Amino acid sequence: MASDGTVKEIKYSLCSSHYLCQVAKCAVDCFINSSSSFRAIVVDQRPSSGFSIDHFGTRNEGKAIKEARAYKKFTELLLKSNVANISGGILYADRLTRCKGDAFVALITDLFGKPNCNYSEGKSEPTFKHIQEVDTALEIYHVGQIGDILQGVILCELIPPHNRYKRELNRYVKQRLGISSLGQSYWSDLPKWKQDLIHAKYQIWYWKPGQN
Repeated sequence: MASDGTVKEIKYSLCSSHYLCQVAKCAVDCFINSSSSFRAIVVDQRPSSGFSIDHFGTRNEGKAIKEARAYKKFTELLLKSNVANISGGILYADRLTRCKGDAFVALITDLFGKPNCNYSEGKSEPTFKHIQEVDTALEIYHVGQIGDILQGVILCELIPPHNRYKRELNRYVKQRLGISSLGQSYWSDLPKWKQDLIHAKYQIWYWKPGQN
């Protein structure tokens, strides 16, 4: 807590001391002890992976426009693979820096926010009854920062940092979840049904071109 009484952010990028690492671990414990689950999609953007941002627009369009389309598409892929049994949910999206928030909310509303339509087909109530862009720096939405930590430790696995506290946090998350690795070699060998069976709490999808 800051000297003015406000609550400070807890994020993976801020894990730079023993104290902040312990705070992040407490946040992980809150996740472990809750009924929440975590899902992430990882996209290898190196040319050798077969991914190209140019697939998301025409030659004359700027990179920012293509990146915004890609962000929306991967959000759609991640959501649709995990919401089959959800109706009347609430979706909060953290500050959207990769695309315009209003356009993103409108798209997700069209895909998931209308009863008996698109990904809410067959549901009298839409998958998400409320969709909103929020700022998780605000105390009321701080719970969203736990997702930043759970996502950050994946980056730590893929690109190990010099920061020992981030590495310690990575090990702690794996230990608490009972998962040996957050890397691609482990998760790519697990089909979705098996992930749901043995890792219902925490899952990573290492997306490959052609997967929908």
